[in-house]
Amino acid sequence: MKISHIYWAAMVWVMVCFSLSSVAQVVTPVSTTVSGDTLKAKLQVGVQIEVDLTLEFEDSIGLSADNIDISATLVNVNDLNILNRLPANDVSIFSTFPVVVTISPKTDKGFGFEGLASVEIYTKAISYQSSMPARLFTSHDGGDFEDITSMVSAGSIRARGNTGRFSEFMILLDERDDSEILSDKFAQLEDVLDNNQSNINSLLLSSLQTSIANLDNALFMQNYSSALSIVESLILTVEQASNTGMSNVWRSSGDLVNIQGELLTHLIALRYSLRVI
Repeated sequence: MKISHIYWAAMVWVMVCFSLSSVAQVVTPVSTTVSGDTLKAKLQVGVQIEVDLTLEFEDSIGLSADNIDISATLVNVNDLNILNRLPANDVSIFSTFPVVVTISPKTDKGFGFEGLASVEIYTKAISYQSSMPARLFTSHDGGDFEDITSMVSAGSIRARGNTGRFSEFMILLDERDDSEILSDKFAQLEDVLDNNQSNINSLLLSSLQTSIANLDNALFMQNYSSALSIVESLILTVEQASNTGMSNVWRSSGDLVNIQGELLTHLIALRYSLRVI
C-alpha cells in the first residue's frame, strides 16, 4: 500500500512538472500605436514583466495594428523546444526574462516593406551592464535562433536588431567565444548569399563574392580591423543596390525574398560583433 501511494505521488509530481514546463502563457499587446513607418506595442507578461516593442521600417505599406499579429510568450527556461534551437550550450535564456516575442504579419492584409526593418525590445526585467553579453536573437518558422544584434544599451535593457522578415525574437545571454560568434555569423551571411545567387545581378554578385572571400580570409587571420573595414564596405554596397541589383521587398503574402534586407541584417550583426570584440 505504501509503495502504491509513493508511486502515484511520484506520478502526480511528474505530471505537474511536465505541465508547468509545457504550458506557456501567451499575451497580446495592451496597447499598439502606429505613426508613419513606426509601430510601438506594449505587452504585460505575467505580473512582473513588461515589454516595449518597437518596429521601424525604411518604407512600408499597409502598416497598422490590425495587419500584424504580435504576442509575447512566457516560457520555461528548460523548455527543450527553445533550447534545442539555440546555437550552443553557451547561449541561454535569462531566468528573469524567459520571453519569446512573436511578430506575424497577416498574410491577407497586404502589408509589405522595402529594405530593412528594425526590431527593438525594451524591458526592465533584465538589469543590464556593459560587460553582459545580452544579445537579440531571431528564429524563422521554428528554425534555429540567430544573433541579429545591432545595439544593446542600458535602461534597464534595450536590444535592437534588423531583419528582412518576421517570426520569433528573444533576448538571450550569449557567452560563446568571440571566434565562435564571428564564425557563426559569417557562415549565416555566406548562406544567404549562396542561396540567393540567381536573384542577384551577376556583376554585383561577383563583387560581393570577392569581398566575402576577402572577409573570410581576414577573419581566419584574426585581422579584425581589416574585417570590419570590409564589412563596412559591403554594407554600403548592399545599401546602394537598387531593386534591379537584388530584390529588396518583403510582403506578408510570402511570395518575395527580401535579399537586401537579409544580407544587411547579417552584415550589421557581424559589424556589431567586430566592434565589441
